[in-house]
Amino acid sequence: MVLGNFGSQTFIRLVAPAGPSSRPGHNLRSTIPALFAELTPLPPEEISTVPSCDDIAAAWLSSTDFADDHAAVDLLSRAISPQDFAIKRDSLPVAAAADPSTAAAILELLERGQVPTMAAIRTLTAQNEMRREAERIERLGRRAQRSIDDFGRVLARLAEDHWLAHGAGPTRRDVLQSEPVMTLIRDRIGDIAPTAVKHLWLIERAQRAGWIASNANAGSLCAARRFYSAKYGNRVSLRPVNTIGTIVATYLRDYVAENDRAPRWSTLAHDLRDDRGRRLFHDTADARIQRRWLTTAEWMAESEDLPVPGRRGLRALAKKARR
Repeated sequence: MVLGNFGSQTFIRLVAPAGPSSRPGHNLRSTIPALFAELTPLPPEEISTVPSCDDIAAAWLSSTDFADDHAAVDLLSRAISPQDFAIKRDSLPVAAAADPSTAAAILELLERGQVPTMAAIRTLTAQNEMRREAERIERLGRRAQRSIDDFGRVLARLAEDHWLAHGAGPTRRDVLQSEPVMTLIRDRIGDIAPTAVKHLWLIERAQRAGWIASNANAGSLCAARRFYSAKYGNRVSLRPVNTIGTIVATYLRDYVAENDRAPRWSTLAHDLRDDRGRRLFHDTADARIQRRWLTTAEWMAESEDLPVPGRRGLRALAKKARR
């Protein structure tokens, strides 16, 4: 097709690839860039007519799945020459479709029945990039979940060591950027920028799995149920962490209600069993050491160094009673 001068733009001869589109349907990665594979400036003697914006739009779309689609031609015409429609906005440059990502955005907007203005193209391109990044992070998160016990074990050990050394838990940033965690990330997930590690939600995943516990207070991060019970194997309950917390809260509530006082730690360790009759704690020392995560998660609280039900435990029991 012969194109000439149109407003402030100089048009060119489009050498379209031969043959029909190779993919059926409205292909969002169509062959618009191929139209610009050869751009031959017109010599002055060949410029004879000024094409309409519809002609230009039709030429753009002639080797795509929108060929002979009058609605798509009309939408593209409005983008190429908005002044023809009394619209005040920047026109879509003829050479814009030479960029593959821009061409894909143009076709996607046409597929949606939208005018492919430069503003719409920029917005759609940014949205697509954000979606791709979110999908990538989601894939990485699934990899992290498959190895969550390994991550949880490392995070719990780091938290426990920090408590022993400083009397408080580490910050999330400290544990996530520690060498053991970063090494495990590289081994199980791949190379990830340190600033992106937080998007793997390792702390939250490990907490749900029962390896660590934390609350809104600074320095609260600590090792949890699975870290302490791992050395006892199936000699203690293997029930999920929330089940363990609920059993503890139920026992403490009922004991205080019946005896008007909190139980001793030795009584707690001896009496508590899960629904399969398995002990929750190996012995009194085990019950005492696990009180840190139980109080951090608010399944338990302490009164005069004795265990009483915590706020989370009471809320869970009240919710259960309403069902």
